[in-house]
Amino acid sequence: MNQSLKIRVEFNKGRVGMPLPKLVAAASGTVRFLDLLARDLGIQSDPSNWVAERFENGSVDFDCRLARPLAPASLALGRRALRQVFTDRYDDPEVASLIRSETRRQFARIAEPLDSDETARFGLYTDQGLNPEEWYVLGHERFQELDAVAEAGPREVWGEVQGVVHAFFKEVERPYLKIRELSTRQLVNCYFEPAMYGAAVEILSDPQAVVFVEGWLKEDRETGQVTDIEVTDFRLAPEFSLASYRAGLGAVPDYTGALSTSEFIDRMRHHGQ
Repeated sequence: MNQSLKIRVEFNKGRVGMPLPKLVAAASGTVRFLDLLARDLGIQSDPSNWVAERFENGSVDFDCRLARPLAPASLALGRRALRQVFTDRYDDPEVASLIRSETRRQFARIAEPLDSDETARFGLYTDQGLNPEEWYVLGHERFQELDAVAEAGPREVWGEVQGVVHAFFKEVERPYLKIRELSTRQLVNCYFEPAMYGAAVEILSDPQAVVFVEGWLKEDRETGQVTDIEVTDFRLAPEFSLASYRAGLGAVPDYTGALSTSEFIDRMRHHGQ
């Protein structure tokens, strides 16, 4: 039987009421977090699908429920994901790999409108009982850690990105290319010295060509995304050659040990069955 994914939310615990602007900000942050998490898990959701119900007096206590019931597998996945974020852990690799950094940051931001000595509590329902079976606390210090990372500015590391040239800016104080990075689809500013101008023009010969750009990368500390590169070298990626690929097959003949290739593949396919 399908059930609803829901949590219990507590703001201003131990106090009476809550200033309305603070409540609106914290509740909005909670809904945004839940919507982002649902998207990460492939659950069709919209902020308006999350319903607040079962309010209690005193501190601000209520259930936050996804109005659309979920199949048991999706419900279990949602609960596992909530545990990973609530505890700021990654020890459930299958689920942790689905949760974006943006989603974890949004959870921490729920505490932004709270006073430094306030906490928010989140209860996780694991069955159809009237009360949550698990409780987790979000303190203001988690948001402060996030804020400190943002204030530290970009991180500089040596590395390389691969992408396609999106634009070329030459009539500026520092010429640069905008590269659309292959894995993230983000635009990266690639600044180069005037002496490299000829090489920059050369890589524009094929509009669809993949380019390797090497140099000092600036990464956003919050997202981990590369935003800028001080270029030391850029070059076109070599074209894929089927003949070269086939020529490399069998280059490590002892990889499978005493087994033949077919025996090795067969063993791997049936391992654990």
